[in-house]
Amino acid sequence: MIGMNKITMYELDELLRRTDGKRYSVYKKLRELIIDYGNAEAVFTKVQGDPHAPPSVIEIVIPSRAHKLSKTLFKQEYYIPLTDYISRALYRITKKLSKRCGSGYSCYIGIPRPGPWILKRSCAEIKDRDIVLRIYIGLPARGRRILGDRARKLLLESIPKIINTIISLRNNEEEIEKHIECYLDQEYLRQWLYENNYAFFIADRSILPRESSISEKPMANAIPFKSPKSFKVAVKLPSGKLVTGMAMPMGVILITGGGYHGKTTLLEAIQEGIYNHIKGDGREYIVSRKYTIMVRAEDGRIVSSVDISSFIEQLPMNSDTIKYSSLDASGSTSMAASINEAIEAGAELILIDEDTSATNLLFKDNVMAKIITKEPIRPLCLQVRDLVRKTKASVIIVASASSSFLGVADKIILMEDYIPRDITPKVKENVPHKIELDYKLPKNRIFHGIKGLRRIRAKGYKIAAEYIDGVKFELDLSYYPRIVEKGQVKFIAHIVEKISQLKRPMSIHELINYINKLIYEKGFSGFVHPVPPDLTIVDGFDVIWVLNRLYNTVFTHT
Repeated sequence: MIGMNKITMYELDELLRRTDGKRYSVYKKLRELIIDYGNAEAVFTKVQGDPHAPPSVIEIVIPSRAHKLSKTLFKQEYYIPLTDYISRALYRITKKLSKRCGSGYSCYIGIPRPGPWILKRSCAEIKDRDIVLRIYIGLPARGRRILGDRARKLLLESIPKIINTIISLRNNEEEIEKHIECYLDQEYLRQWLYENNYAFFIADRSILPRESSISEKPMANAIPFKSPKSFKVAVKLPSGKLVTGMAMPMGVILITGGGYHGKTTLLEAIQEGIYNHIKGDGREYIVSRKYTIMVRAEDGRIVSSVDISSFIEQLPMNSDTIKYSSLDASGSTSMAASINEAIEAGAELILIDEDTSATNLLFKDNVMAKIITKEPIRPLCLQVRDLVRKTKASVIIVASASSSFLGVADKIILMEDYIPRDITPKVKENVPHKIELDYKLPKNRIFHGIKGLRRIRAKGYKIAAEYIDGVKFELDLSYYPRIVEKGQVKFIAHIVEKISQLKRPMSIHELINYINKLIYEKGFSGFVHPVPPDLTIVDGFDVIWVLNRLYNTVFTHT
């Protein structure tokens, strides 16, 4: 803030009166000011060039002497749930105050709507004990002429209301504590998984189904989850609450059942268990290991120098499956690559649904095996046990069209009417154990950067990259189940831009650790400055998923 002038609300009022009717570019003067609201200070970190451009950004700092929230709420382990609570209050008040006027984004004020996940977002952060808010604000105009009276209303009425709303949260400390408590209970459960060698935990009476494919709300009148007795455990949480539910041991787990009985819904709930959920979501006591990932066939995806030789020994034209690359991978090669990329990145729990898989990579029945004698594919069902042994990861497979995984599964769950049943002993009596093949660990790769990347940005759930050779490439992350908010896509785009030209090559593990260390130490500002209001936290693991599918990413083998 060096070189910036501090002005009072009265002086701001006078300034905005004088700008009424002037050219829109006069708003640029706001970048030079610190606005003193008495109980907070604000600066414009971005001023839009015209009313149709993306909105301006105002950053507000509410000092601890003004918000007076209890010191006990500012423990470092509370930061994420505390700022999550603040961001939800911020969203509600800005939505109430935002009333479009004039041209383009004029009079818009707001942030993206937070989903039911308790996550770190750039719209609300803590610095020492001060609260930092970042908000999009559409500076008003008609055509390209400033609407001074509307600007005065926005900056002299709406912003103080927002500040006072956040300050008034000190009256909600009991509710804030419950929000933090819910988060800490889930963090405890996730740590409990590791200590007891479990893959995931689903509490009894959880609501797994969602309202619809476009809603994250729990389905009304859904059948509550009920754990099979054989997997039922009770856990005492830090809040004092005792929860019972299904705790699944690590290993090879098969989920089967008829159509529309909840198999895929269960798998999706396990995937979302990587994040903590708000109270009332129905999934707030469903937790999974941190690096849980669902893999699928991605026909047509880019693959960059991935060792898929354990699954595919040879390809036509003598393509090298130890350093397999393609701009248009098939279903089976793309899925083989996705599995081994996940393992290389440190996946702890791999989820597979036969409905979205290349079935020839999963299994082959005995009849077809006799007919097809020249087969380069070594199916997963024959390698999965050795894969689990060597990687220490677990594999959960949803399958009902083939019995190939029955003989190799450690645990078998039958879903009937959304209720799981343990049928392991019954099945194991009647299904012979299959022949096993060795799984060959993939060779590790080194990341060198992205060749010729000129520009990268987020467009909703897509990442759009432009290259100096004229290529324009889009990657759709809506199919990547670890991504739940658009803000994560935007943050990944900023991270990729920063690491596209590293000073030195890094292994995949080094790169994940480098990204996560920078996020931990510097937060969003480690990758973008000034920080916009619409970023959501990600893990380096998720950045690797993008790099693996991005055009002109350069990898070599160690």
